[in-house]
Amino acid sequence: MRSRALTLPLSTNCCYRRGMLKSRIKRRTVEGAQAVAELAAIHASIAALNDEDLLDFADIFAREASGPLKTAAAAEMARRGLTL
Repeated sequence: MRSRALTLPLSTNCCYRRGMLKSRIKRRTVEGAQAVAELAAIHASIAALNDEDLLDFADIFAREASGPLKTAAAAEMARRGLTL
């Protein structure tokens, strides 16, 4: 007797892939929502700094060419009318 490889019918295989795709989409949606929530928390933390701490924070990232923390600190400083 010849052994046969186990193959799923095309329709079953397609449904399996579709289920995997839905799982991946759901996972990426959750990961994206978590990233947005974390970014909002970071921005809220920067906004909650007092003026002196904000200036210290901005000074730490002042040497970077550009970056999200430098940009967030600069935006908050501009909102408050502060300069380094």
